[in-house]
Amino acid sequence: LLQHLMRLIFYLQEIIMKPFIITVTGKSGSGKTTLIEKLIVHYTSESKKISVIKNMRHDFHTDPEGKDTFRYRQSGAFSSIITNGKKFALISEIDDESDPLALAKKYFSGSDIIIIEGFKEGNVPKIEVIGDSDEPPLFLTDKNIQMLVTDRSFTTDIPVFKRNDIELIKEAIENIFYK
Repeated sequence: LLQHLMRLIFYLQEIIMKPFIITVTGKSGSGKTTLIEKLIVHYTSESKKISVIKNMRHDFHTDPEGKDTFRYRQSGAFSSIITNGKKFALISEIDDESDPLALAKKYFSGSDIIIIEGFKEGNVPKIEVIGDSDEPPLFLTDKNIQMLVTDRSFTTDIPVFKRNDIELIKEAIENIFYK
């Protein structure tokens, strides 16, 4: 009965809070993308519409030099879209201090769940994925981290989940982030 009640609460909160945003952070090579892939598979199997934002601190390139979209933007276009009628890619400058949360709300409002990868500097609840790095984990200094996903052992009050326990991770997300 309790499990059914929790699922009902999750469902009602999902309707009220749509879209729901999950932030996954961690050091490079920690397994963030792998966890996100597993969450996407799990949530899409429940017919949820998932969108993902990859937040980066360094520059990146999506339209190759010399191609049409590159040339449009080199000519001064603020934004351009490439499409084939089945999918599209938007390439645009950001004219304000839009962070991943603002972009998520602006572009992914039709999603059920938005997953943001990265965004270490964000003042939002986060999941930290910890790999084999010798660097200190982020949760030691970031009080926004609400749960850990790692195969390592840590002494902490923060809930810790093994990487392959995707069902437990998903339940924890529902219980910790939907409260």
